[in-house]
Amino acid sequence: MKTVHTAVTEIEAVTLQGLLEEAGIPVVLYPIMHAGLPEPVLPVERWDLLVPDGRAVEATEFITEYLESVEEAELR
Repeated sequence: MKTVHTAVTEIEAVTLQGLLEEAGIPVVLYPIMHAGLPEPVLPVERWDLLVPDGRAVEATEFITEYLESVEEAELR
């Protein structure tokens, strides 16, 4: 598995996960916890999106195109 994107919000992570899965690309969300806090209250700091190695290039291109389209829409 290879990390293709690191999301800074849960909404971003889940949205990208859903879009990748709809495109037929298997994806796993891997939460990265904030170190230094007691275990029961560890907040998720970011989420890595992991895909099979053989789909990494395709997934990266898909995510890049999606994020660029969102950015363009926000500028309008």
